Amino acid sequence: MDIEYGNNFTDYTYDYDSDLTTPSNTTEIVVSSVLLYIGVCTNIWMIRSLYKSWKTGNRMYFYLLVICIADVLGLCISSGISIGSYATVFWKGGYYGCKIFAGIQMFGPTVSHLILAGFNIDNLFTITCSRSIKALRIVFLLCSLVVSFIAFGLKFYYYRLVAIGHVSQAYLCTVDPEATILLPLVGVAVYFLLPLLIMILFGLPSLFVWCCKKGTIAYTKMTRDDGSCTDLQFLGRDIGIVLAYDVVFFLCCAPFVVFYWVLGSFHTRSTIIVYTAFLFLETANACLNPFIYAIFNCIGRRRETSSPGL
Repeated sequence: MDIEYGNNFTDYTYDYDSDLTTPSNTTEIVVSSVLLYIGVCTNIWMIRSLYKSWKTGNRMYFYLLVICIADVLGLCISSGISIGSYATVFWKGGYYGCKIFAGIQMFGPTVSHLILAGFNIDNLFTITCSRSIKALRIVFLLCSLVVSFIAFGLKFYYYRLVAIGHVSQAYLCTVDPEATILLPLVGVAVYFLLPLLIMILFGLPSLFVWCCKKGTIAYTKMTRDDGSCTDLQFLGRDIGIVLAYDVVFFLCCAPFVVFYWVLGSFHTRSTIIVYTAFLFLETANACLNPFIYAIFNCIGRRRETSSPGL
C-alpha cells in the first residue's frame, strides 16, 4: 500500500491541537498492530526453527530464510508506516521522510515475492537438469534486490508532499501527477504480475515434471548419485511448499490488486471498507507463510517417524 489518500481535503483547515486519531481509524490501527505482532512473532519463530535445523547447501532453507527475513522487514516497515498514517491522518515525516518511506514501504514484500518466483524457477531447473547450482540462488537474490531497488528509486523520485487546505499546514505524501499511471503500473508489475507470471510458467511445470520422474530409474539415480542428495531426496516437499506459498500469495494479493485497478478511487464508505479489508488480507500473506512451513514440517516429521527405514 502506498502512503497516500484519495479523499478530497481541499477545504480542510489543519488544527494541531486536535486529536487526529479518529474513531474511524481505530479499527485500522488495531488490526494493523495485530497483524504486525502475529507476523513478526511467527516469522521470528520460523527463522529460529530454520537455524536449529540448518543444513548447508539446502535449497529450501536458503529460500525460506530469505523470504522470512524479507517478510519481517516488509511487515515492520509497511505496517509501521500504515499505523502511523492511520494515527496522524496527515504526513508529518518531512519532505525526505516522505520520499524514503514511500520507497521502502513495499521493498520487503517485493523482495519476498521475487525470491519466491526464483524458488519456482530453481525447482524446475533442479528436477529437469538433475542438479542443484548454488550460484543460481545468489543470482536470484541479487536480481530480486536490484529490481526492488529500482522500484525504490522510482518511488523516491516521484513522491512528494502536497499541501492541504487554505492554511497549508497539513501535508499528504503522494505521487507526482506526472507519474500517477506509470508508477502504480510499475509497482504492480514488479510486486504482483511478474512473480505471478513466473509462478505460472515455472511452478506448475515443476510439479508436472516431478510427478513424471518420480519412481523412475533416472530419478532414483539422480537422487543417489548427486552430491547434494539432501536437497534432491526431498524435492517433492520443496515443490509442495513453494506451490503452497504461491497459492497463498495469489489468494492474498490478487483481490487487492484487482479491486484497486478496477475502481481506481474510493469515495463511498462501502468501497473504502472493502479496500481496507483487501489491504489487510494482502498484509496477512507474510503472516501465513510460517504456518505453511509448520504444516509441511510436521508432515515430514510424521513420515520420518512412521518410516524409520526410508
